[in-house]
Amino acid sequence: MPAGENDLVRQAAAPMAHAASLDLVDVEVKGDGPGRLVRVTVDRRGGVDVDACQDLSRGLGARLDELSEFDDGYVLEVTSPGIDHPLRDQRAFDRVQGRAVLVHRRGVDARLEQVRGTVQAADDDAVVLSVEGSTVRIRYPEIAKATQSLPW
Repeated sequence: MPAGENDLVRQAAAPMAHAASLDLVDVEVKGDGPGRLVRVTVDRRGGVDVDACQDLSRGLGARLDELSEFDDGYVLEVTSPGIDHPLRDQRAFDRVQGRAVLVHRRGVDARLEQVRGTVQAADDDAVVLSVEGSTVRIRYPEIAKATQSLPW
């Protein structure tokens, strides 16, 4: 999969996602020929519904059909990140504000500590979680891994 195809899809999808108030999270092109998979992942604060994915899929599919790079066919998938998608930065934590997350934080002695809480806010330097009635601020460089967490 040439990097150029990822770039083409990203360039086509970005303005459409922006117009629909969606964040373009990821673009992935796998394989070639009619079975080539074009996966576009979008999200926004409060989540993405099926209608938003379908609307973007219709518009993006029409645009990709115009590009000669996709003349031999493709399968287009427009999806949301899902709970296991990594959270790495302010923008990602902003999208899940109010939701439960599990953060694996590097401690002083390099051991990993698990922190489960609800995202209250995110700024340039850190995410702020509500953990059992307390506020915990975790700087992004301390995060080894973070994902949404199921509430049970």
